[in-house]
Amino acid sequence: MKKENVILLTLDAVRPDRLSCYGYNKIETKGIDEIAKEGVLFKTCICSSCLTPVSHASILSGKNPNKTKVRDPFNSVQTVIISEILKDQGYKTAGFVGIDLIDSKHKFNKGFDYFDEPKEEGSFHTMWFKGKEQKLKVRLGNWWIDKMFHWLKENASDTFFIWGHYFHVHFLAEKSLLYSGKIDPDKLIDHAYYDTKIKYMDEQLLQPLIKILKEFNIWDNTTIIITSDHGETLGTKQPNWKTFYFDYPQHKSMYESDLRVPLIIKNEKLGKKIIDHPVRAIDIVPTLVDLLNIPASEKFDGESLVPLLLQGEKVDTLTAYAEDLYKERGPGAIQAVRIPKYKLIRNLTTGEEEFYNLEKDKSEKNNILNMSDPKTKKIIKEFRKILDRYLEGYTTSVTIGEEEKEKIKRVLRDLGYIT
Repeated sequence: MKKENVILLTLDAVRPDRLSCYGYNKIETKGIDEIAKEGVLFKTCICSSCLTPVSHASILSGKNPNKTKVRDPFNSVQTVIISEILKDQGYKTAGFVGIDLIDSKHKFNKGFDYFDEPKEEGSFHTMWFKGKEQKLKVRLGNWWIDKMFHWLKENASDTFFIWGHYFHVHFLAEKSLLYSGKIDPDKLIDHAYYDTKIKYMDEQLLQPLIKILKEFNIWDNTTIIITSDHGETLGTKQPNWKTFYFDYPQHKSMYESDLRVPLIIKNEKLGKKIIDHPVRAIDIVPTLVDLLNIPASEKFDGESLVPLLLQGEKVDTLTAYAEDLYKERGPGAIQAVRIPKYKLIRNLTTGEEEFYNLEKDKSEKNNILNMSDPKTKKIIKEFRKILDRYLEGYTTSVTIGEEEKEKIKRVLRDLGYIT
């Protein structure tokens, strides 16, 4: 019997609440909806970072950033990823990525027979990431869809694994799409054409992909996983030129808008389901390995969701960890730990903390760090230990002025760390 094919699509900066299968009604994402109707839709999935390479390393490995060793734009993957596992099982493997933060020089090409990444001539924009002693030129945009469809058709009779990272929902992509006449400049313009870009992605990638899989009679035998590396904080509908791309739309926080991502898994064994239980992006690979009955020697941080999905077994509360320690791009080096009810956010650069009751405060507007009862104070203390544990072996240099030092002292004094 032929093994199941696998297609993993990571849709950059796509929020679940902008997809019609999640209840959004301003656009219709027909392709994603069709996959969701035949698969499992997870209402709440939390990613490992608001920074693309950090999050992707965790998605592909089932491990947290302290294990992948990808914690900023300059790091490369230092653990086994799913392409290597499946290649060892005889799968033909192909990867297609839209930004070179997750390219071969960062070792995201491990285990792929064919790997397509951005090149100078095909990118629509370049930007620089600065470190303490180095700079990194990053190419944005790589339209790989036609090449992926060609590869798929050529290898449809084999057992294959495809990873496709779609970038053209990300901010700045609308410029390329507008200049090339691919989207209407007068429709769905809010938030840098965010809805337009999602609709275009569905029409160009998801709908044709479904058609090809059905034409080659491999739709039923192909597991499809759809997720995103992070969400997006959209801000005002039409930001002025001074804030456009610098403040909004962006993804530089540990808030739900940036950490909550879609997750849909279509697999014949699983059938159609909607899952309320919160899960994590690091649970994708352990779940996939379990579904495919692959003997994996890797020790994952994530957990297989198969017992929940097939047997309906109760799953323990899953603790989600997230970070963005590359302080140069946002408010500082930030971490978060989250369970369904509570979330603690810590800024290592400023010394500030935020604590939210997500059941009562879904928008994270009311920081209750200093208003908590003894029971929740104990939870906060445990959360801090978790955050500390993920920093073991990692050092980050912080340069701050006297004013910031005094601010940090006040925070630490209020928290009872100093007198």
